[in-house]
Amino acid sequence: MKCLTNIYLLVFLVGFTCQHRAAAEEGKTTATGLFDAIDGGRVDVQIIALSAKQANVLITNQSDKPLHLELPKTIAAVPVLGQFGQNQNFNQNQGGAGGGNQGIGGAFDMRNGQGQGNQQGFQNGQGFGRGFMRIAPGKVCKLKAKMVCLEHGKPDPKPKIAYRMIPLQTFIDDPIVTKVCEQLGTGQITQKVAQAVVWHQANELSWAQLAELDQLKSMYRGNIKFFSEDELNGAKDYHASAIAKKHAGSLISVTSASQRANVSAASARLSSGSQSERE
Repeated sequence: MKCLTNIYLLVFLVGFTCQHRAAAEEGKTTATGLFDAIDGGRVDVQIIALSAKQANVLITNQSDKPLHLELPKTIAAVPVLGQFGQNQNFNQNQGGAGGGNQGIGGAFDMRNGQGQGNQQGFQNGQGFGRGFMRIAPGKVCKLKAKMVCLEHGKPDPKPKIAYRMIPLQTFIDDPIVTKVCEQLGTGQITQKVAQAVVWHQANELSWAQLAELDQLKSMYRGNIKFFSEDELNGAKDYHASAIAKKHAGSLISVTSASQRANVSAASARLSSGSQSERE
């Protein structure tokens, strides 16, 4: 009996050691950024914009080795036939100037692989929840992304329209929009609240204009508003907090610069005084 106990203990220790060794090897693996892997031809990415709210992303490992990928915190997608870098004069696009379907922005749904039916190599145990994933050679992984409209007034995306995934910052480089998209992926903000904040911040729609937007016009049920009162209040609070944090950061930077200038001036005066005394 004692011999069997020792054998069980030995088997347990060997398994435990192997698990830790595998974890250590995993920790030593250098992750490649997804966009770097795309540029290097190691992966092919197809994004299917199902609507302005969600998209599917198919990632194919085109190399002959397993890849350890670091997923970007935010992404954007634009029509393939649309003009790349169409964020110039971004705030003037709210009337749909330039034609074509609109660009969308967001982030990968961090619930991928956590009971969502996506079991193609990015289960939570392989680190997807931390923004990493492993993909075997020749395999295709499907991820879900949560999105918002970036160009109010243009037609919504449709699955039959080809889109290209790009870094969000190449479309719009706005810290508030970036934070909204990032927190949309992690579930810290709802899609409707995120959409209201983005339209207000990026497309300069006032809160009054957002309150008047209709999602559905029906002669039988009446007009159904795009945003509820609670959603707009949540968006207002979020935006006000983001603006306050942004201004606080600017104040800290200015204060630090002022302090450095004062220290430099004081040092110069002391140096000048010392030189006068020596003379």
